[in-house]
Amino acid sequence: MLEKHIRDFNHKSYTSEEAIEQIKNLDSKGYKIYVGTDSQIIKRKISIVTCICLWKESVGSKIFVIKERIKKNNYPSLWARMELETLRSIETAVELEEFVSSPIEVHLDLGTDLNVSRSAAYYKTLQAMVEAQGYLCEVKPYSWAASAVADKMAKS
Repeated sequence: MLEKHIRDFNHKSYTSEEAIEQIKNLDSKGYKIYVGTDSQIIKRKISIVTCICLWKESVGSKIFVIKERIKKNNYPSLWARMELETLRSIETAVELEEFVSSPIEVHLDLGTDLNVSRSAAYYKTLQAMVEAQGYLCEVKPYSWAASAVADKMAKS
């Protein structure tokens, strides 16, 4: 996160320092912190988006978006993309950890039913990877930071 281009849901750009200051401020006010990543194949590239979502009931939310495009050939399989998404979320959570006191919940865009989702074959392994790092982890249908927020931004 510290070297990435960061913007909010309204496309306003932030430096890393500005984003971290806002995250620290919202954390101190009791906002919960969620991190989710999604990717979409767009022609010969993969659009990969990590979202940092801060939410407080009855108050609202603030969303920071880190988006990049990478070569599709670098991640040729579904497993490679799902692993990349998971690693990006873990990486972001680790970077945030030194600045916040609230627990960070990682959301994975993975289904659990093989009849509905091809990614379901990987969810136990990738969920265990997140939990092994000490983070709470949610998968579909509870992983809104990845499956709704990051998904929307990856498609734009």
